[in-house]
Amino acid sequence: MVAANSAATAERWPDLQMKRIGRSVARSPARTSVAMCGMLSEPGTWPSACSCISRESTTWTSPLSIISFASCTSIRVKGSISFLTAIGLSSRRRAPGECSGSPGGRMLRGRRVSVSKPDVASPPEPLALGIDLRSGPRYPTGVAVLGPDRRLRLLDTVRTDEEIEDVVQRFEPTIVAIDAPLALPEGRCCTDPTCECARHGIMREVDRQCAAMGYRPYPTLIPSMVGLTLRGIALGERLRARDFEVVEVYPGMAQDILCIPRKRDRDGLRRGLRRVGVRGIPRKRRPTHDELDAATAALVGVLHLEGRTEAINTGAVSPLVAPLL
Repeated sequence: MVAANSAATAERWPDLQMKRIGRSVARSPARTSVAMCGMLSEPGTWPSACSCISRESTTWTSPLSIISFASCTSIRVKGSISFLTAIGLSSRRRAPGECSGSPGGRMLRGRRVSVSKPDVASPPEPLALGIDLRSGPRYPTGVAVLGPDRRLRLLDTVRTDEEIEDVVQRFEPTIVAIDAPLALPEGRCCTDPTCECARHGIMREVDRQCAAMGYRPYPTLIPSMVGLTLRGIALGERLRARDFEVVEVYPGMAQDILCIPRKRDRDGLRRGLRRVGVRGIPRKRRPTHDELDAATAALVGVLHLEGRTEAINTGAVSPLVAPLL
């Protein structure tokens, strides 16, 4: 690694450019500099000196001081084999000769410079969005976003479809697990009880399979479920149209399989989720049943990404999935 620390360096590599990323929270332009190190070779070694480039210009200055910067800053050297990001220098002026690695200077303890290949974006974190859907905006819908480390990125309630869409757009989840029927019963074309298709009944085959396993989901088209079913089908179709993977989940079944207490004891449900590894559940407030069911749905989504679920209705567009024992 060679440090770009002089005017000669700038002349030698005229294509050296600075690109700011992240948010700028500089409080005083006069006190804002950026530590810049050009990485050209010998990955894994530290530069012999650092340079400062003013945030307001691209003029090279001598390494007299390094002042804190709050936003991450990256430097790309065109044609080089690497990409460098400098992170988190402390908020302290340095006397002449005190740049990191300079002769007689002191190292920046606890600081880190990360190097990665150029033009290769880091893969997005696989997130699972769990939705405990309700029949309409009159009632709160629980939403939870869980990472692969099983730590919650979000636990909240929303009401409208627009608010659900905002959560999807904000987190771009890898999978969306919805606690709601996502299809009509086989043979049904509508929910009208006077239609000829009504002879096919109000239960889906998956509902019957769950009942045979000892679980009792509500029949899909009983009057109290029609609104939820239609809303779930519409939401699933919109998400699939945007290429999201969508699965149906039944939190009550997942909680029983994972030996988590159910809605009889909200605190027990919260403790049970923590016991199976879910982190980030608020302690200063009691999450609602809707939020905890959404967290359960998100957990099933994470397990599905890990290949640790089974599909109950494998032929469905959005199968109902449950954790493996």
